[in-house]
Amino acid sequence: MAKVKIYIDGKEVLATEGANLLHQARLNGFNIPGLCYHHKLTPTGACRLCLVKVEGQRGMVASCTLAVKEGMNIVAFDQELEETRRFLLDYLVSEQNTHYDGTYPDELRELMLRYGLDKPENRFFKPVKAHVEFRVDSSSPVLTYDPSKCIKCFRCIKACDEVQGKNVLSFYERGLNSFIVAGTG
Repeated sequence: MAKVKIYIDGKEVLATEGANLLHQARLNGFNIPGLCYHHKLTPTGACRLCLVKVEGQRGMVASCTLAVKEGMNIVAFDQELEETRRFLLDYLVSEQNTHYDGTYPDELRELMLRYGLDKPENRFFKPVKAHVEFRVDSSSPVLTYDPSKCIKCFRCIKACDEVQGKNVLSFYERGLNSFIVAGTG
């Protein structure tokens, strides 16, 4: 694929035409946040944290769902985008069990620190996780699944479908009460 010029926050960037905008921006040093995107999976735009502004398009757009085109002019960081990201992350965190023991890399935790949401007093939304009872599933010898930590980003479902080709994971229930199940539950 051909290299094209795009502009991110006023900086000229060479990017691969047709490639994922979020991936290309990150390759060029723009640390746009996002939790649902993975370069091996088709984009979902589920977390909405990678919002950007694209000249000629209305509103904010999930950069993980955009393909690079010659001459794109993108705003990746401004006050409105950062406030929106913080708001969205705050809302997402309100549904989570945020206990962290430091034994694993945690992308959500990193963003909580980045946006100052690691302390409950810095959050606008009150926790709602206490209203939902989830059981930790440690029946597998290689995987423990704690639904109270799931952000419903679809990455595990997509990895199972698109990388492994197994199509055995899905969501059960809807909204706040939804959780990942294997097979028929």
